[in-house]
Amino acid sequence: MLTHLKLNNFKIWRSTGQMQLAPLTLVFGTNSSGKSSLIQSLLLLRQTVKSQDPNLDLNFGNPDTGDSVVLGQFADVLCRHGAATEAVKVKQIGIEFGWRAGEPSAGAGTFTARYVQGRGRSADLAYLRIGSAGRGFTAQLGKHGAYKLLPESARHWSKQSPAFKPQRSFSFSDSAVQALGADADRVLSVGPMLLEELARVIYLGPVRRLAQRDYVWNGRTPGSIGDDGGRAVDALIASGVAKQDAAKRGLPVPAAAELFNGTAQWLSRMGLADELQVRQLGRSARYELLVVSNGEASNLKDVGVGVSQVLPLVVAALFAERGSIVMVEEPESHLHPVAQTELAEMLASVSGDRGVQFIVETHSEHLLRRMQTLVARATVKTEHLRMYFVEREGNAAKLQWLEVDLFGTIKPWPEHFFGDSAGEAREQAKARAERMKKAASNA
Repeated sequence: MLTHLKLNNFKIWRSTGQMQLAPLTLVFGTNSSGKSSLIQSLLLLRQTVKSQDPNLDLNFGNPDTGDSVVLGQFADVLCRHGAATEAVKVKQIGIEFGWRAGEPSAGAGTFTARYVQGRGRSADLAYLRIGSAGRGFTAQLGKHGAYKLLPESARHWSKQSPAFKPQRSFSFSDSAVQALGADADRVLSVGPMLLEELARVIYLGPVRRLAQRDYVWNGRTPGSIGDDGGRAVDALIASGVAKQDAAKRGLPVPAAAELFNGTAQWLSRMGLADELQVRQLGRSARYELLVVSNGEASNLKDVGVGVSQVLPLVVAALFAERGSIVMVEEPESHLHPVAQTELAEMLASVSGDRGVQFIVETHSEHLLRRMQTLVARATVKTEHLRMYFVEREGNAAKLQWLEVDLFGTIKPWPEHFFGDSAGEAREQAKARAERMKKAASNA
C-alpha cells in the first residue's frame, strides 16, 4: 500500500506537502487544478522502472510504446512557477512516496528523488534515496556525471564514479555491483521491493474503451485489463465461460467464475443490469457480452455508454489481487447518481474485504456523500479514508485535506466545493417571487 506522496515543482505543483494516502483516497477539485498530476507522478515512476532503457532516469513517455502517461520533456514537467525548499532547488523536480508491504507491522519503504534537466531536455537524477528496514542507499550526483553512494547504515560515502549512476532511478550496472563488494546486498535488496510495489498499480484513465459488438478471445484470462480497460471484457468472458462449463458438467460454481458473478451483482446494484451473459458466435473465437435488463438480453454495444465506461472499473476492482493499488480517474463518467453512490459502496467493500487500495480522482458529489454516510454508519473507519480538495491558488495548485469525523462530517467544507447550492436556492426564490409579482400585476 502507498502511504504518502510528496511532489515539488512537478507540473502545476510547487509543493503538495506530505500527502497522506489511505486504503481509500479520494481527490476532488476544479478542472485543470492539478488532480491528475498526482496520479501521473506515480505512473511516471512506474513506467520508468519498467522501461527497457537503463539510461532513462525518468521515462516521460512515448505514445508509440503504450506508455501510461506522455508528459513531453523536462521543461514540460518542471513547474513554471517553481519554488525552492530546503531540499529541492527551484529548477529541480522532486518526487517522493512511501509504501508499506502487507500488514501495518510489515516493513515500510520510502522513495525520494530529485531531478535536473539533462542533455536533450531529458531528466538527470540529482539525488536518490531508497530505504526500507535498514536496507537501501542514497545516491548523489557529483562532478562530471559521477555519483557517490552511501549504503544504508554505512558511515562513509563511496568514491565518486560514473559507474555508480542508478539506472532507471533504482537499479545498478554489473560494474557498480562489483565495485560495491560487501555492501552490494544492502544496496540492491530494496530494488525488488520497489518494483513489486509499483507492479501492484492498476490504472484506469478517464476515458475507457467503448464497447465492441463482439470480442476475439484467446481462451485464457488476460494478465491485465489495460489502462483503457480494453481487456476487461476478455477477463469477463474467461470467467463467464468457466461458469458455463461448470454448469454443463453439473459441477459447483468454480472460483474462476467469481469475477463474472461479482461484476453482474455490482451492475445490478447500480441499476445498470439484472445479469450478464456470454455467448459464443458459432464455433469461432468470437464472443459477445449480453446485458440482461427486464428479461431482455442486449448486446453490450446496444446499451448505454455508462455501462461500458463503468464495466472496466468494476472488473479492475474485482480482478485486482490482494494488496493491489487501483488508481482511476473520473469513475463516475456517464453514470446516473444512484450508480455513483453504489460506486462508493463497491470501493469500500472491495478495499475492506480484499485489501485493495483505491486512489480516485473524481468530480462526483454523490460518491463523496455516500462515503460520508459509510463513515457515519461505521462501515468505513476514518483512518481508512483520506479525501482532498485541489484548487488553483494563483499559478500553483493547493491541496486541502478534507477531515472527516466519526459522524461523516467534513471539516472544513471548502467554499464552492460543489457549487453554491444555497446561492442557487436564493436565486430561484428571488426569480419565483418576481414572476409571481409580475403575474399578479397583470391580472
